[in-house]
Amino acid sequence: MVNVNDDELGRWQAVLEAQTGINLSQHRHILQKGLQPWLDKADGEEADLILRRAESQPWHGKGNWLVDHLAVKETRFYRTPAAYRVLAQYVQTRIAAAPGKKLTLDLWSAGCSTGEEAYTMAMVTADLIEASGERVYYGVIGSDISSAAIRSARQASFHVRRLQELPDSLRTRYMESADRLNYRVQPQLASRVCFLQSNLLDPQSTPRSSMDVIFCQNVLVYFRGWRQRQVLNNLVRRLKPGGILVIGASEGRGWQHPDLVRKAGENVQVFERRAND
Repeated sequence: MVNVNDDELGRWQAVLEAQTGINLSQHRHILQKGLQPWLDKADGEEADLILRRAESQPWHGKGNWLVDHLAVKETRFYRTPAAYRVLAQYVQTRIAAAPGKKLTLDLWSAGCSTGEEAYTMAMVTADLIEASGERVYYGVIGSDISSAAIRSARQASFHVRRLQELPDSLRTRYMESADRLNYRVQPQLASRVCFLQSNLLDPQSTPRSSMDVIFCQNVLVYFRGWRQRQVLNNLVRRLKPGGILVIGASEGRGWQHPDLVRKAGENVQVFERRAND
């Protein structure tokens, strides 16, 4: 087992933040937990050599790297129900405003981890569309900096413990299981969700299309305040007029944007982009 001392851990923390923006100064246990097994599997290379190479050679977002081993988020289906109530209200309002017309809804789970949030967004949206009887096309994009998380999300397979908070009606309609222990997202719904590796600090790696709904929850806490504002400003650029941005209740403290109006939200923060004049 490779031993990492406090000095080396601090250097790894600096490398991680410099190359991804992720700041684990208040979560060093996460870094320690992920760093140890990653170094142990480094094909016999000396840990100091790996560290010095990481410090001198920028990570370009490809291949197996430390960030793939950092379990920085607890994730599950229907986490933060208030966020999905906001989504449901938005979708219902959009459908009601365009009866008989073809409507398109584009949604983005920014920092999607292994995909539970993105699939839940799709379930809530699909359920309301079906109930309305209207013609609505929708698609959900999930993005995350971790290629390992994206690979897992694309498999659309989850242990039952990740579904404990998912309403039974959504579980029955959109999940399949042969053993009641492991569940797969129903293929028709899964086909509406795609995933990409993306660093939220790099607008060139994020979805290029404009979005009606953006969720960015439990992500900003791992960035310093000035980088949180940078991420949020990047997200606003991807938001359609009239679209909504949903973030965690305690994230992005004090942030404002001239193109956004703060809306009422319980346990979440909701912002709506002003309509074009």
